[in-house]
Amino acid sequence: MQDKFKRFLLMLVTVSLPLIVQAQSVNGIHEDLDFSSPEAWAMSYMVASTLNLALQPPKSIEFGDIRLSAELASIPHLNREQQQVGFGGFKSEDLNKSPAFGLARASLGLIWDVTAELSWTPPVEINGAKPDLIWGLALSKPLIISDSWGLGLRLYKIDGSVLADVTCSEKIAEFPPFSSQNLFGCIGKSEDKLEMDHHGAEVILSFNKPNMLLKPWVSIASTKMYPFVEIDAPLEGSKHSSTLSTEGKTITYSIGFNYRLNEKWGINMASSYTPLEARRIQKTGRQDNFWNIRLGLVWDL
Repeated sequence: MQDKFKRFLLMLVTVSLPLIVQAQSVNGIHEDLDFSSPEAWAMSYMVASTLNLALQPPKSIEFGDIRLSAELASIPHLNREQQQVGFGGFKSEDLNKSPAFGLARASLGLIWDVTAELSWTPPVEINGAKPDLIWGLALSKPLIISDSWGLGLRLYKIDGSVLADVTCSEKIAEFPPFSSQNLFGCIGKSEDKLEMDHHGAEVILSFNKPNMLLKPWVSIASTKMYPFVEIDAPLEGSKHSSTLSTEGKTITYSIGFNYRLNEKWGINMASSYTPLEARRIQKTGRQDNFWNIRLGLVWDL
């Protein structure tokens, strides 16, 4: 009975949406969202795909030592129900943009076994989404090192944004305004901007037996996210311009393996899981948690 009522409510809002859009032009509105609302979930899900997590445990490093690395992380594909997050869960948004997130890192050894790291995501446009000045910083240090295991700490942050046509995608705007394929009345692709800002701390437990080809490790990270999205969508008879923001904390669990090809080169593999919750008006058929696979190539200069 409850599911039937939700479907009826969704149909009612869908039918009346074109009338609402035609009746008003929304400009300059700012709204703070609960972290578990559908729109906030979409923002935190995208931020989870960019978390500045470790791909290998902290280790002792000489002052001035330099390490370069490149990393690629998968972004899971969302189904149609999961993308229905606009207006509290009534409007579908184009969230399936790039299938992966990449970054380049440069690390420098400092005093007291501290390693400083700078990361950068190239501004490569994929399916209408383009990173915009996404830079990351991190400090890591081994806390305990023994012959068989180690414990390390990593502090990290990322600032930057992604530009994308989420509210009105180029594909949706090709259909007539207020048609069944373009209920929102888009007359062109939107210029939306999502800030990916976050910072956090990660504790890493590693296993270091010399005879092991693959060096496994596990970690737990606590991240404070404070994303916001600036919406700029051209609509039939109006223009939608507003800002939505949220903030909250997440926990991420990771497991990884490191393999040394030789003294200079290494391969890193990891998988991360971030529990996320969304209060939705209908079931999606999937879990709303974020899970990905990360691969990296390391070069010690």
